[in-house]
This record gives sequence, C-alpha cells and structure tokens, in this order.
Amino acid sequence: MKDGEFSDLLQEGYIGLIKAIQGYDESKESSFSTFANLCIRRQMITAIKRSNTEKYRNLNEAVYDGSYCEKEEKIHYKRPSLMFHTPEEILLSKELIELLEKYLEENLTNLEKSVFYYLIKQQTYVEIANILNETPKKIDNTIQRIKKKIREYLEIYIEK
Repeated sequence: MKDGEFSDLLQEGYIGLIKAIQGYDESKESSFSTFANLCIRRQMITAIKRSNTEKYRNLNEAVYDGSYCEKEEKIHYKRPSLMFHTPEEILLSKELIELLEKYLEENLTNLEKSVFYYLIKQQTYVEIANILNETPKKIDNTIQRIKKKIREYLEIYIEK
C-alpha cells in the first residue's frame, strides 16, 4: 500500500468507523461525526505509516506486470467475525451521520459552519480565532452553540 491504495484505505476507513462506533461516549462533549472523522483519519494515517516502513520496502518497490496474478487461482480466506456490531447498527450509524450532516448544514450559521469545519480539521479554538480573525472567546462561545445544537438534535433523533 505505497502511499495508500484506494481499496486498502477504504478498508482502513471502515476499521476506523467501527472503532468509532465502539468507542464513542455520548457523555463526552463531542459529536459522533467529529469523533468518527478523527478515528477514520487516524486509522488511515497509521496504515500508511505502517506500510511505508522498512519491512514493506521491497513490496512497495516491486513492479507489477499482472502476469502472475492473472494465472493465480483465487484463494478465499475466512474473515474474522465482527461480533461486536451488527450490520443494522452500522447502517443506522451511517444514517445518523448523514441526517446530522444535513441538520448541521441547515441549522448552523455561517460562522458556526466555518468554526465546525476547522474543528473537524483538528484546529484549536485559538487557531480558529486567528484564521477567522475573531476573538478566542467568540470562537469558544460558537463551539458551545454548535455542541448544544448537536446535543439537541441527537436527543430528538434518539427519541424517534
């Protein structure tokens, strides 16, 4: 996976999502989408770093001409069971993320959207204040409003 083949990164992204679903704590002050984004990104970065180590150097530098792999018979490996989550739970969490994104798009002010964008990019509120040319206090207050809106939405979603 030199610099991350798409399918490999996609699988690592799914692993990151599963870890996010497992590790999300509703009592914390962050939204699931922010937490999931962070878990997925970290999983992908770790995979890329791991594949670029000396151990995989020969594999990454190998030239593929397709001749051997086309003649090779297909081998099917047993996949380990993911007993900790059902497909329904994963599907529902994807649905929640999509609905939450739509809700945020419709209900956040322009400043809140900008702040949220930089929060997802893992910027601190002081860095966001510098980028947006606002005071750190204003950014902090904006973050609190965003969290409140997300909490309110999640409470409504869970009641349904």
